[in-house]
Amino acid sequence: MESITQRLEKPKNQYSLVVRLLIENNSKGVTMVDCMKDFFHKFQTRLGEVEKAHPKIQVRRLPMTTKNRFGHPCTYTNYKSVAPKPYLIHLYNLLNRQGLK
Repeated sequence: MESITQRLEKPKNQYSLVVRLLIENNSKGVTMVDCMKDFFHKFQTRLGEVEKAHPKIQVRRLPMTTKNRFGHPCTYTNYKSVAPKPYLIHLYNLLNRQGLK
């Protein structure tokens, strides 16, 4: 049985990639480490633009603190959408077809 993310089309722009990352990491949320795996440096900027155009996406930002490899505390943000998954899938398909308008 294939998962929902395997059935979605490949992202055609950065806006749809933002929503795809939110869908794929729905349970744990998205961090910049997840974005950097796709060499996607503009995640925060594109997410803000998507939120402005589609306010129903409702993304929760949670600051997380951990220790880095040198033992110093570092803080990063965990992004998690509280919107229902069917809405995210619809938004992903819309952004993939039309881009951000």
